Amino acid sequence: MVRIVRREQFSDQTFLWEVDAPDVAQAAQPGHFVMLRLDEEGERIPLTVADYDRERGTISLVVQALGKTTRQMRDEFAEGDEFADFAGPLGLPQHIERVGHVLVVGGGLGVAPIFPQLRAFKEAGNRTTCIVGFRSADRVFWTEKLAQFSDELILCTDDGSAGRAGFVDAALRDVLAQQHADLVVAIGPMPMMHACTEASRPFGVRTMVSLNTIMVDGTGMCGSCRVTVGGEVKFACVDGPDFDGHQVDFNELHARQKRFRKEEAQANDDQAHVCSLEELLVRQGKRTYKKYSALERVQVKMPERDAAERAACFEEVNLGYGHAEALREAERCIQCSKPTCIEGCPVRIDIPTFIRHLMLRDLEAAVDTIHESSPFPSVCGRVCPQESQCEAQCVLVKARMEPVAIGRLERFVGDNARPRPVRLPAFERRLGKVAIVGSGPGGLAAAADLLKYGCEVTVFEALHVVGGVLRYGIPSFRLPRDIIDREVQRLRDAGVRFETNKVIGKTFTIAQLTGAMGFDAVFVAAGAGAPAFLGIPGEFAGQVYSANEFLTRVNLMGGDRFPYRDTPVGLGQRAIVIGAGNTAMDCLRVARRLGAADVRCVYRRSEAEAPARVEELRHAREEGIAFSFLHAPAEILLNEEGNVRALRAQKMALGDPDERGRRSPVPLGEFVEWECDTVIYALGTRANPIVGQATRGLALDKRGYIVADEATQCTNLPGVFAGGDIVTGGATVILAMAAGRRAARSIGAWLQQGRATWPVAADAAQAFAAGATAVPTTT
Repeated sequence: MVRIVRREQFSDQTFLWEVDAPDVAQAAQPGHFVMLRLDEEGERIPLTVADYDRERGTISLVVQALGKTTRQMRDEFAEGDEFADFAGPLGLPQHIERVGHVLVVGGGLGVAPIFPQLRAFKEAGNRTTCIVGFRSADRVFWTEKLAQFSDELILCTDDGSAGRAGFVDAALRDVLAQQHADLVVAIGPMPMMHACTEASRPFGVRTMVSLNTIMVDGTGMCGSCRVTVGGEVKFACVDGPDFDGHQVDFNELHARQKRFRKEEAQANDDQAHVCSLEELLVRQGKRTYKKYSALERVQVKMPERDAAERAACFEEVNLGYGHAEALREAERCIQCSKPTCIEGCPVRIDIPTFIRHLMLRDLEAAVDTIHESSPFPSVCGRVCPQESQCEAQCVLVKARMEPVAIGRLERFVGDNARPRPVRLPAFERRLGKVAIVGSGPGGLAAAADLLKYGCEVTVFEALHVVGGVLRYGIPSFRLPRDIIDREVQRLRDAGVRFETNKVIGKTFTIAQLTGAMGFDAVFVAAGAGAPAFLGIPGEFAGQVYSANEFLTRVNLMGGDRFPYRDTPVGLGQRAIVIGAGNTAMDCLRVARRLGAADVRCVYRRSEAEAPARVEELRHAREEGIAFSFLHAPAEILLNEEGNVRALRAQKMALGDPDERGRRSPVPLGEFVEWECDTVIYALGTRANPIVGQATRGLALDKRGYIVADEATQCTNLPGVFAGGDIVTGGATVILAMAAGRRAARSIGAWLQQGRATWPVAADAAQAFAAGATAVPTTT
């Protein structure tokens, strides 16, 4: 958890958080951004660093309440409160040097993040002119702070209520017409930055803009922040967020920013409904707030497994309510002033109160209410005879309606409320202190063996949850989340320490891990998560996903439960997945489960050449997926609004085998088009560049993968090991685990030998593993 050490309100919409984040504060530089998440139900949102204090160990953020998350930050969090996750610093810092005259322009919320850049340029010896713009005088903040580092400060307001009337781009244009400038830095809303680049373009002054607002993940894995800069594809979270605005394709960005407008509008409507209920039921304390005529007369049906299916298996017959069904049924409770249902409950659960919390989307408060009377809501919600107890006393029965389905709602709350946090046990160090970068299969396998060897193990994970590709890349219908949780918990119980939201290469470097932080060895198992694209026309439309982004939104961020979770997934009724590997099969089957009626796989080779397992292909076909083999995507066709409308593909035939023995596809010159709403790229991945770029002297191959010995996983840097996809490229879970186990053996030998000989010999690693018997002591 991360604590808010100071909060300051600038206006009704704009406020400052200063948060206790010493790791981030030590690494932060002007231009960096962070990813923030409030709780387990929340989305990851990017926020540019407005200031940092290395001595206090704090990061300052200035936020404008525009959407659900930022409104929640404004209304529900006070000084001293804690929130879930804070990752960073991310992105590349602004390049600060003495260039002459620098114009720093901030618009609205962008006024705050220009401060560290303005200060840095001034301290570097530049002449600085600062232009800031606000909607009106009552929104103005930080002008005195900015003036300290400005040779000239120009204040603009849209309505002219303070300073100069008009927008910042007009002021920028006037300054450039009167004075020579060497650099412009503009931060603010996308339209404002676009306008500033057009204002400076006639003067030929280099103009840097910050594109942190287009982030989804921030760690280089999802590809959502892709942007065309000078005709080349860039990822803002890794290559930016600052870019030369004259080279940025803003028209493309404007189109992409509209992609979740429909889903976000739905979420806003849902939030408004919740706020209305809270005002009536909590603040005003009203009861019997609904008329009987407004209610559904019968209960919402609970889904059941098909009779033929359940007759041949042991899976649960009653499948339980989903979020939408539970909330719909909860709305049937009129919150009567004299609830008789409580009298019908043997343990006297405060039924109207727990249902009220459910209606307000507060499952934790709902389960706490039940726990005051009953410790087993998931059990009781299934087996208690509610129909003859609490439900029999429901006032709706007197109105000749079916009672509220109290038992089903109790079960839903018990199953879906977040479990309470578990304290990590302490353990003693025996052999050495090892850092593992990445909590995917390779990292977890290495951690398990290193514990047996008596090491103190810390796993650093860039995301907010542990599991790596097991969690974000593999759908739950193939790998249930409780299985992951169970295995991770076993490692925790044994003594492994997990640190999430730590981006190695950004928050800490390898050199810091092996230096000041005191780790004796580091195993890099960061995966190869950077997505690949084809470069065909239309792929920058908002409805074009990488497989990583699509699966992450669903598997990791709960996009399948939007808007009851905060992360949207816009899919439509027709989806096309490009590729035919296992990841492509996952995307196809997830798309089907999200409700797409027409799901198609497009692959340029034949089915015989498809990389996916035969079982996965069979499962996909059984679930109604259409396959178009021997078709190569040529163009994604867009409608007048810039949204995906179809995929154009060229028919192929198989030619001679390539170097891997697969017959190469040959174009036939014939084209087909398939109408679609969404296109998902599942073409494999490339090396995530963050660790490699940040580790001086680390040997990389020409593709950017870390070079490591196949037998020992030793890199060229003493004490640094690497394995899994970051070494081999995209492979399988079992191969990554094998690399992790090899690395663990080598690390054990390296530590046992007193870190004297590098690289570790393969026979020494094998000998160590054969004789290792140490077991960590836990307390």
